[in-house]
Amino acid sequence: MDGGFLIETVVKPSSIPNAGRGRFFINNHKKDTIIRKQIIGSDNLHCIKNKEGLDKYDIDFLKHFGHTKPKHSEIETNYVYLNNPSMNTNHSLNNNIDYIYTNCEKITRLTRDVKAGEEMLQNYCNFTKNEWFEDFLHKADMISARELGEHIST
Repeated sequence: MDGGFLIETVVKPSSIPNAGRGRFFINNHKKDTIIRKQIIGSDNLHCIKNKEGLDKYDIDFLKHFGHTKPKHSEIETNYVYLNNPSMNTNHSLNNNIDYIYTNCEKITRLTRDVKAGEEMLQNYCNFTKNEWFEDFLHKADMISARELGEHIST
C-alpha cells in the first residue's frame, strides 16, 4: 500500500458538509487494527522541528495537514508532522482512528470497529498545542487543526 497504509482506502468527497475530501474504508475492520505505519522523518512522514523548517512548505498545506503528536503520546517532542500522502481525514468527537507515537514511528490504529464505506475520522482536539507553529499560522490569519477541532466542538 502507498504511504504506509496497510489496508485499502479511497479518497473522495467527505460525507461532512463543506469538509472537502475524506478517506473511506473499503472493507470492514475490527477495533485496534493497525491501518498505517510511518517512520518519523521519512518521505511518508515529514518532521518539522522548528519554525525555520516551515519555510519549505506551502502554508495552505501546513494549515490543512500539519499536526502535532496526540496529548496521550509518551514521546517528548514539540514537532510538527506532515503525512505523505495526506490522511485526508476530518474531525469528529466520534473518531474511529487514533495515533500511537514511538521515538521512531507513528502508528494509526482503529479506536472502534468500522464498516466498509465509513469515513475515516480523527479527533483534532487530541493534538498537543505547539506555540511556534500556531503563532506562525496566526500571522497568516489561519488556525491549526487542533484549534479548529476545539472551535467546532464547542
